[in-house]
Amino acid sequence: MLVALKCLNNSKNVTLEFMNEITSHCKVNLGRCIVKLYGITQDPETENYAMVLDFAEDGDLRNYLNKNHNKLYLNDKINYLLSIARGLADIHKNELIHRDLHIGNILRFKDLTCITDMGLCKPADYNPSENAKKSTYGILPYISPEILRGQNYTKASDIYSFGIIMYEVISELPPYHDVSHDHNLAIRICKGLRPRFYIKVPQLIVHLIKRCLDSNPLTRPEAEEIKKILNQWSNELFNKLKNHEIQIQIREAENINKNLAVSSAPSTSLGLSYKSRSEDIYTSRLLNFNNLPEPKNTVDYYDNQNDDIISMESSGNG
Repeated sequence: MLVALKCLNNSKNVTLEFMNEITSHCKVNLGRCIVKLYGITQDPETENYAMVLDFAEDGDLRNYLNKNHNKLYLNDKINYLLSIARGLADIHKNELIHRDLHIGNILRFKDLTCITDMGLCKPADYNPSENAKKSTYGILPYISPEILRGQNYTKASDIYSFGIIMYEVISELPPYHDVSHDHNLAIRICKGLRPRFYIKVPQLIVHLIKRCLDSNPLTRPEAEEIKKILNQWSNELFNKLKNHEIQIQIREAENINKNLAVSSAPSTSLGLSYKSRSEDIYTSRLLNFNNLPEPKNTVDYYDNQNDDIISMESSGNG
């Protein structure tokens, strides 16, 4: 059996809270869609700790999308998202919260897509008494508006992160790849900004993403509901004999996207490198934003984008 060691930097003086959290996760069986955590070990030279995990042959989902750009069908992507939703539902059933869910924490095995780094989102030497109360640790594009404003993590904040992952898997673009990841972006997210699609996306998928990214955490769907929706789509796509709505919408989207002008979409190197701008940071870090506005939704944000894409496709055929 192959295992991977994930080094916990700055963990020489690890907090008791952090060690207890790792120990508790080792004792909980969270199902097939969560990367197995076997325990921890310590480097005798640096004295840093490392987690002992299952080894993922295909690496994280971010790299997998890079390597398979334009080779994946929507059917495949729905199945990847279904695996993630199953893992998240298992986490929430155990009354746990991930708190740092992003595509770099999703690993690809031969037949499975699994969640890792479950509930270990803070630095190993993080001490809440020594950090500002409203400091947040994570990747800005994946953090929900209420967390950016200093509220406590909830299952609903994980759902928001899942919605961003849905966007990223479907579009194959990093979220907010074209703007700086700074205080201004945090303000715009609270005001209703969401990542933009440059392709036609089936309306059923858009609707689910919008629900996950709702500014009000109380109106976001639960992980179990998301799992059931994605499972239904997966089953309907597998059954080729019937003309289900998801099948119709996927065929329509694929036909429109085939006819889109190449110039209307971002370049592969910009969209998929995750290093497109020095201000864009896709690794977890401490964030502290002050005076952010009350979160709100932008009316019909994704609906208008899909209308624009259909208009571009029509003008291209004219």
